[in-house]
Amino acid sequence: MFRGSVLLCALLFAAPTMWQALVDQTISVETALVRFLIAVPVAAILLGLVRSAMDKPSTDHPPAREQRPER
Repeated sequence: MFRGSVLLCALLFAAPTMWQALVDQTISVETALVRFLIAVPVAAILLGLVRSAMDKPSTDHPPAREQRPER
């Protein structure tokens, strides 16, 4: 299932369309829902890219020294 952050981001992407459909009534509600459903996978991909960029370990640290076997 989608995370709450994905649904919130998709709602923000589709907010102008939702406003036009529900308040101004200049477009149909079905059109607004279709645009929201299109925004959900787009938001999932974008937030997934951000998550993967944040999860990468830093390579700036020097490698750890190897342990010598005890005699």
